[in-house]
Amino acid sequence: MSRLIRCLTVMVLLLGATQACTIPTETNSVVDIPVTSPAVATPDVLPAEEPAGDGVTVSPEPFPSARVPVSAPLAERISAAVATAAAERGADVSIAVLDRATGSYLEDAATEPVETASLAKLFVAAQMYHLDALGERPLSDFDRLLLKRMLESSDDDAANTLWDDLGGSDLVVDIARRYGLAATAPPGDGLWWNTETTAADLVTFYTGLLDDRDGLGPGRIAEFVGYLRASTPEGIDGYDQRFGIPDGLPGENVIGVKQGWMCCVGDRWIHASTGVIGEDNRYIVAVASREDIRYEDDEESYPDTAITDVTEDSSAQHARDTMTGIVKSLFPTGVVDDWTQPQG
Repeated sequence: MSRLIRCLTVMVLLLGATQACTIPTETNSVVDIPVTSPAVATPDVLPAEEPAGDGVTVSPEPFPSARVPVSAPLAERISAAVATAAAERGADVSIAVLDRATGSYLEDAATEPVETASLAKLFVAAQMYHLDALGERPLSDFDRLLLKRMLESSDDDAANTLWDDLGGSDLVVDIARRYGLAATAPPGDGLWWNTETTAADLVTFYTGLLDDRDGLGPGRIAEFVGYLRASTPEGIDGYDQRFGIPDGLPGENVIGVKQGWMCCVGDRWIHASTGVIGEDNRYIVAVASREDIRYEDDEESYPDTAITDVTEDSSAQHARDTMTGIVKSLFPTGVVDDWTQPQG
């Protein structure tokens, strides 16, 4: 059976959707699952002469690449990292970074649309806090349990419940309007993970949240950010969600992140790593990637995430390593510091 037919069949049977192979990887359950999981280190990418299981072919060069100029200012490192990821990793990457203290903003390909995967959970949470602030839907203890699981451990069942309760796609329209997200659009098929956004819009969203553009008040904002700071090393489904910002910035003591991942859109992995960094939430970073599935034998190894556990999938690992390598390329000292100066 061809890849396309197989994906369409799975989608029709399991989701009743019309879009082929746009399936979240984080299928899990709210019930009887611990909130935290032990940390799992991201394995190193194997050399090209040693296929990483199931016929995957990986980049022959380490990443981050030496071709990213460590000693250059951040603007140059961003451009070089995006170009290198495309050339060496088969990944189209978009990056946006903001220093809230100085107002300095840098980006590359940040207006390219990408499916949110689990980043849509940020919009779900923002809508809940908005309705709570208005008194239209006060948060219950159960709501907070769902928020905690959805934001910390990326629980899809929690997101499904809240998405339906809040009106589904309409909440994305509301969030985009209130936060000024010009390129963020609701999913055409009604499935939250197919919401579209951009790295630039994600920085705008985080900025609006921290600046209280929506009138949430400091208590709700602190609770929201607190869940992001408590992000677990693994998602509830066991997927390693330390890629990108967490593993790429080992010197930062305070990081609040929301990660996203799914396969497959146009035969490519989607990964995103976004968040706020520093005790005062000074820095906002958003990195998103579409990376080719790196299998020689896709008939045997295609990561159909509707029915397959991909926690140990080697093509997923390669894509996660790309995300972490990008962040390390941007901030080679392991911290986000004064980016107007070279870091070498």
